[in-house]
Amino acid sequence: MRPKPARPHRLPAGRGEAAIEHFRDMWHTLVRADNLFGPRHALAGVHQQLDMLQGLLEDSRGEHRQELLKLPAQYAESAAWLHEDSMDVSSAETWTSRAMEWAMEAGDEGMLSWTLFRRSQLAAGKKNAGQAIGLAQAVQRHERALSRPMKAAAIQQEAQGLALDGDEVACHRKLDEAHEFAALAESSGDARSGHGDFCTPSYIEIQRANCWLNLSRPDRAVSTFQTALTELPDVYQRDRSFAQARLAMAYVGIQEYEQAAAEAAAVLDMARAPVPAALCKRQ
Repeated sequence: MRPKPARPHRLPAGRGEAAIEHFRDMWHTLVRADNLFGPRHALAGVHQQLDMLQGLLEDSRGEHRQELLKLPAQYAESAAWLHEDSMDVSSAETWTSRAMEWAMEAGDEGMLSWTLFRRSQLAAGKKNAGQAIGLAQAVQRHERALSRPMKAAAIQQEAQGLALDGDEVACHRKLDEAHEFAALAESSGDARSGHGDFCTPSYIEIQRANCWLNLSRPDRAVSTFQTALTELPDVYQRDRSFAQARLAMAYVGIQEYEQAAAEAAAVLDMARAPVPAALCKRQ
């Protein structure tokens, strides 16, 4: 195990703004790394930056602390979903709570709303339909803090809960509504346009296919996954892996076992793909 970097406690005069810019840029790099190569390639870098940020927070006061707090909240939220994708739900819940705490202290309504969205996702992962729906609805009540893509993400998340609850009509009505607020299709994959920028029309259709699976309609899921995958930008390899893994499950559901095996093999190949040396150095 690598030793943790020494925590800085006070920045030299005049370097605060440059340090904040560094942390912002590094966050975008790590988001892109996750989209391209999956959570295990980004998680170490996120924790490294979090450790440094927590060190800076210990010696920060007043307005400077208020501004700085937004960054550990952002990194903690990232750590949460990276841990969730790595099947470590306990750590995901811990870091979501930390992100919520820091966002609350910073008065960052946007991040506070986003942590509610993340909690809804965690509830859906546990098949807790009522909590998933309720938290997604709570996000939508923070109207002034939401960008259009954030609202799209919250609406489609409510649809996930409705699918778990077996309400097919309401689920697809919400997915249709989410399209009205969806992010413009883009290919950077680094979240520079803000929270929810992943929630493009193709992402919503992947979630629609996932809803068909949860509604016990694998036949509908297969065709929806196939269409959505053709429209997904190449940079979103993590979403592609998720969709193909779920597509494999849908093929099993309709007893197309050879197709299921082929999709599962493709996901395994992506998981084994090496990381470019330049990216490893940045982390």
